[in-house]
Amino acid sequence: MTPFILGCTGIGLLFILLFLRQPVWLAMVLCGIGGIIALNNVQVAKFVVGTTFFDVAQGYSLSVVPLFILMGEVASGSRMSADLFQAARALVSGLRGGLSVATIAASGAFGAICGSSVATAAAMTRIAMPEMERAGYRQGTAAASVAAGGTLGILIPPSIILVIYGSIAEQSVARLFAASMLPGLVLMGLYAVIAVWLAHRSDAAPHDAGLPLGARLRALLRPWQFILLFAITIGGIYAGIFSPNEAASIGAFGAIVLGLLRRSLTLRGLVRAVRASVALSCALFMIIIGATIFANFVVQTRLPDTLLNLATAAELSPFVVMGLIVFIYILLGCFLEGIGMVLITVPVFLPVVTGFGFDPIWFGVLVTVLVELGLITPPVGMNLFIIRGQAPTLSMAELYRAILPFLLAPVVLVLLLFAMPSLALWLPGVLY
Repeated sequence: MTPFILGCTGIGLLFILLFLRQPVWLAMVLCGIGGIIALNNVQVAKFVVGTTFFDVAQGYSLSVVPLFILMGEVASGSRMSADLFQAARALVSGLRGGLSVATIAASGAFGAICGSSVATAAAMTRIAMPEMERAGYRQGTAAASVAAGGTLGILIPPSIILVIYGSIAEQSVARLFAASMLPGLVLMGLYAVIAVWLAHRSDAAPHDAGLPLGARLRALLRPWQFILLFAITIGGIYAGIFSPNEAASIGAFGAIVLGLLRRSLTLRGLVRAVRASVALSCALFMIIIGATIFANFVVQTRLPDTLLNLATAAELSPFVVMGLIVFIYILLGCFLEGIGMVLITVPVFLPVVTGFGFDPIWFGVLVTVLVELGLITPPVGMNLFIIRGQAPTLSMAELYRAILPFLLAPVVLVLLLFAMPSLALWLPGVLY
C-alpha cells in the first residue's frame, strides 16, 4: 500500500469512527498511531506520542486557550451578557424585530469576551429567549436569532478557533484576530438585516415597544465593564502593547476583579467558573493532542503534496479547488463539531491552499466562517442542540425551519471574502 493510499484510508477510517459517535480525540489518536505504525514501526509511534503530549502541554501559544475560556466563564457568571442584551435592546428600541437584532448584537459583543459560540448561545438563550417570547415572538424565531448570533463568538476576537488554527498553521494569533474583526462585524450586520426582513414579512416578530429615554440611558451605561475589558484585551493586542497571551491573562484577571467589585460574582461562582474552564480546557487539549498525532501521520504520507500535484496536473483553477474545499467544509459542518473539523482538515488543506497562492491568514478567517455555518446547519448544528436543550418545548423541526433564512448570511460573507480578500487582510496590513 502506497503512503498516499494509506493516508486516504486513514482519513476514511477516521470519519467512520466519527460517524459511529466515537470521541474526536480518540478517533484521531487511533488513526494517527495506527497509520504511523503502518508507515514506520511501533518505536516511532511511541516516540511521536510521547513527544506530542509534552510539546502540546508546554506550548506557549496554546496557553491563551484556558485563559480566554476562564474570562468567558467569569463574564457569563457575572451577568455581563444580560447587561449587553439590555444595552443592545436600548439601541434598537422601537424597531420592528428590534429584540431579534438586539439578541444578535449582544451575542456578538459577548462573543468578543467569551470566544466560544456554544457558551454565547447558552448564555443568550437564558437571557434573550424569555424576553422575546414575552414580547410576542414565535419560539422558533427567537431561538434562530440566538443560534445565529451565537456563531459570532468564534469570529469576533478573541476566538478559540482562531487560536487553534494559528497553532496548527503557525500563523500569528494577533494577525488572525485583526483579520477576523471586519468580517465579524459584516456578518453581524447581515444577520441583523435578515432579522429585520423576517420581521417585516411575517408576524413572527412583532413591533417592539420603545423604552423610555431614562431606561435607555441606564441600559446603555450598564455594560461599562464589557467596554473596559474589550478595550484592554483586544485594544491592547491591536496596539501592540501586549501579546494575546498577556491580554488573555489580564482579561481573565480583570473579569474576576470586576465581577467581585460589582458583587455579581461570588466565591462559589468563581470556583465554578474555574472548574468549568479546567474541564473544557482539558477536553480541548486532548483534541489538539489527537489532531497533532494525526497530522504527523498525514504529513508522513505526503497526502497534501500529492493532492496539490493532482490538482495542478488536472489543470484545475485555484477557485475551482477552493470551491471544492468550501463544499467539503459545508458538508462536514452538517455532521462534525467545529474544533474537531478544523483540526482534522487544516493539516490536509492548508498546503494545498497556500500552494495555489491564497493567504493563510485569509484562509483562517474563511475556515472560521465555514465553521460558523456548520454550527447552525441542520441536522446536527451544535448551537441548535444547545438551544434545544434549554428550550424543551421547542421542536427541532420548527427550529430547522426558522434557522434557514439565517444561513444566507455566512454564505454571503464567504462570497465577499472571495470577491474582496482585503475584507480580511486590510486591518492586519495596517496594524502589523
